[in-house]
Amino acid sequence: MRVPWLLVGTLAVGTLLIVILSGVVLFEIFYSVRILPGVSVWGIDLGGKTLDLATTELDTRLAANFNSAIVQLTDGEKVWAPTASELGLRFDPQATVQAAFKLGRNDPDAHFNVIFNGVNRSPVVTFDPLAARAYFNQLAAALNRDPIDAGIQLDGLKVVVTPPQSGRVLDVDAALGMLSDMARSLTLSRLVLPFEPRAPRITDASSAAAQLQKVLESNLTLQLENASPNEADSWDLTPQQLIGLIQIQHSADGTGLRLGINTDSLRAGLADLATQINRTSEDARFTFNDDTKQLEVIQPAKIGRTLDITETLQRISDAIARGDHRVALAVKVQPPDFVDTTKAADIGITQLIATGQTSYLGSSKERMTNISAATARFQGIIIKPGETFSFDNYLGDVSLDTGYAEALIIANGLTIKGVGGGVCQVSTTAFRAAFFAGFPIIERWPHAYRVGWYEPGFGPGLDATVFSPSVDFKFKNDTPYHLLIEAYANNQAGRLTFKFYSTNDGRQITVSDPIIENVVPHPPDKIEEDPTLPAGQRQQVDYAANGADVTVKRTVTRGGVLVSDDTVFTRYQPWQAIFKVGTGQ
Repeated sequence: MRVPWLLVGTLAVGTLLIVILSGVVLFEIFYSVRILPGVSVWGIDLGGKTLDLATTELDTRLAANFNSAIVQLTDGEKVWAPTASELGLRFDPQATVQAAFKLGRNDPDAHFNVIFNGVNRSPVVTFDPLAARAYFNQLAAALNRDPIDAGIQLDGLKVVVTPPQSGRVLDVDAALGMLSDMARSLTLSRLVLPFEPRAPRITDASSAAAQLQKVLESNLTLQLENASPNEADSWDLTPQQLIGLIQIQHSADGTGLRLGINTDSLRAGLADLATQINRTSEDARFTFNDDTKQLEVIQPAKIGRTLDITETLQRISDAIARGDHRVALAVKVQPPDFVDTTKAADIGITQLIATGQTSYLGSSKERMTNISAATARFQGIIIKPGETFSFDNYLGDVSLDTGYAEALIIANGLTIKGVGGGVCQVSTTAFRAAFFAGFPIIERWPHAYRVGWYEPGFGPGLDATVFSPSVDFKFKNDTPYHLLIEAYANNQAGRLTFKFYSTNDGRQITVSDPIIENVVPHPPDKIEEDPTLPAGQRQQVDYAANGADVTVKRTVTRGGVLVSDDTVFTRYQPWQAIFKVGTGQ
């Protein structure tokens, strides 16, 4: 039986369709876990490969080369060659294979296009901006450059201007953007680093340089105006010294330079200079002419002055700014209270109101020297109305350097040799003048024992010892008139005299004789061996005196009215004579 050709044809077509359909099904089943044929990455055929196999192939053939590829960076002068991975650019095989696997999966047209026409896709590259920023920050530390202002340098005394220089700062954010673009384009090209310019603030220093050059042309003279004869009136700062004192400073707005001074150094120098300039004012000293009733100058007044360091600093700074070479020192003047032309009648000095006198006849040469030196300190001084006189204040320094010698003094319960022995003769005499003038006694200290020098003519009880600064003699001028003190030491006659000149305000003074009570005999003489003296030599180092309580009363009245009623009480200790007897060779 013959089969009709139509049936045969139909069976053949059906069989073919079954075969084709089976093939398609088998194809799709096979490529369901594989990359479609025709898919490649940068020319590497991945068709038919499983994901793992394709990942391994890309990792082997592309990743290492890409990650180690060099990216050239340049600032226009130098070139740096980091790898892509150092800049955070890394080839990602897994992501690339996943992207390749997805090609043609969901769109039939794309499916057949991939299979029949093929697709060569780009790899997936990741970009880590943190890694890139870290690299650029490290690079910036070496490439960033601060701007340099125009400046001034010295070549000896020659002033040289240094030109300004621009700076730059690596724009890291811009560089990251450029690198990100590179990652998207997958083109590892040469990257010119972006910089932000930094301009200097000071672009011209020529004016300050010219000013400094002018300053260094010659000395800067510090002038003392109204200097006294025979004293220095100027001091020069040489250009070499000025270099150490001048500072180059920024102007207020920071865009220019100006000349300033090293205040600390110059202040220290002016403090040294002040020791030569500063002086205290000194009142004129006088004697009173009993015939003419006028004051006669025995020591001219001196105007006091003090260097005003702060004002002088400002003047020097201003002079340097102007280019001047002479500066007048700023000096504060302290006029004396009593000048050479002071008139006696104008200040109430019209007559002798009191005298104090003691004898030092028989004193040693050294004791006379000290009495004369101390007495001179009080000659011609004036005490104002209401002012308290301090003996120590006028006595000043008592030392070998100020004209004193060693003589006997009372110290620590002993009579010993010391500088200034005999000064208490002067304080005692001044005390007696003030006491008999009726002035209030503010401070008075007696000697430890009765001293024979102070008793002739009156007796004990009116002595006054001093020992600066703890033991002083003070009295107050409680009158409305000034008080002139004249003091005379007559070494030939052994007589010390204090004269008080003022105006008698009507007060009358009555002083009792000393009242001596509770006499205590002095101890027996004391003998001490002294190996520093030759054997048998005898030397008296302390002198015997009986102890006693002594009272002296003073009454001051004015017009029959009691002004004051004073009692001066002194308790003298009994004093032992001491003899040293030599035991030496």
